[in-house]
Amino acid sequence: MGTMDLCAEADSFRHAEKDFDYAIDMTRKLGLRYIEPEVMTGRCLLNVYGYCNITSLEDDPMDMRRRIEKAGLKVACLSAHSNLLDTEYGVDYLKRAIRYAYILGAPFVNTAEGPKPGWMTDNDAFRIMKYNLDTLLKMAENYDITITIEPHGVYTTNAEGLLRIMKLSDSERLRINFDTGNVTIAGNDAVDTLKQVMEHVVHVHLKDVKLEQRKQGHETGVTAGVALGDGDVDLPGCIAVLRDNDYSGVLSIECSGVDALKRSIRYMKELV
Repeated sequence: MGTMDLCAEADSFRHAEKDFDYAIDMTRKLGLRYIEPEVMTGRCLLNVYGYCNITSLEDDPMDMRRRIEKAGLKVACLSAHSNLLDTEYGVDYLKRAIRYAYILGAPFVNTAEGPKPGWMTDNDAFRIMKYNLDTLLKMAENYDITITIEPHGVYTTNAEGLLRIMKLSDSERLRINFDTGNVTIAGNDAVDTLKQVMEHVVHVHLKDVKLEQRKQGHETGVTAGVALGDGDVDLPGCIAVLRDNDYSGVLSIECSGVDALKRSIRYMKELV
């Protein structure tokens, strides 16, 4: 049976209004070995003045790497949610994220399809994604980075759409980061969906949500979940699927706040 390590996903610190050093420090204090940073293009005043843990791609990735390594942590994945339906902004953003991840020593760059414009047909959307992925995967192969697609939109929160995206390329550098909460918020069963796509899964976001949260969000999911075990996601069922398929990788916890993260870690240590 594969080993599964716990990780703190950057969104867990979103509402703390602290900088990334706070996320590093709390991850270390909570006894985790892995952290999943999040990046953005350009600069944000909240980030500059220390009220946001999302790091700019303009910053030096070696600086981030040294701070993480000093805390005794490793980067499990770089969260770089771009728009695979955008051939200009989306592609440029992910190219920069691939270079950033390479310096961090992160094996994965995580993204999604992004919001689908109302005027775009399904066939056009998949043609655009294929074109963009062909460009990005060529670069990902050069840097030995895997692009992971997260359930976060109309095509990715269901097995059919995820599998269709996987068929857009035969590159081994295209895989899935499965998000338990986003699939559930979209109205699909996390366990059944995971079973269907499991052969492509190399990274996992553990997110628990209450179904009533659907009223607050939309089909692309919610920003962060409740403490693991407090929501309506069948997390034991998801872990069972991972075990049955000998999953050996990271389980990145995504919840709202440090208190919820502490409770989530306790829950997972009993479950895994």
